[in-house]
Amino acid sequence: MAHKPEVTELLADAYAETERLVTAYEATRDPERRGALAEALDAGARRHALARERELDPVLRRVLPDGDRVAAAAARRAAAACAAVRRLQGLAPDAPAADREIAAVLDAVRAAARTDEEEVFPPLRDRLGHRARRELGAAVERALACGGARGV
Repeated sequence: MAHKPEVTELLADAYAETERLVTAYEATRDPERRGALAEALDAGARRHALARERELDPVLRRVLPDGDRVAAAAARRAAAACAAVRRLQGLAPDAPAADREIAAVLDAVRAAARTDEEEVFPPLRDRLGHRARRELGAAVERALACGGARGV
């Protein structure tokens, strides 16, 4: 039987994939490659935000004492990441401002990952059993799969 990741593993993997896309963007100067990577980042950010909104946030609101605050903060971070990616896409891939925007994307992703690791994952592990976390992971994975790459 294939390993079915729990939600915390799945989200950590999505953050790592986004960092990989950002690193690839920074490493190339080819405008076509940068454009394709920016599109992948945009698609991943939108899917991540939607998956959180549909699958994870309702669980956070239900099981965490401050779930409303945690879900709202996650939505703000997701919006910041999406906005940075949209600004990046609005620039010529070789524009000097593109380097600033890709740094903003990376900062937003790292902040989201750090907050999840510190504020979201520990209470989820405390309040949800392994099976429930795997089931939530499967639901988030289905939501993320609605369209390709899984980056944040």
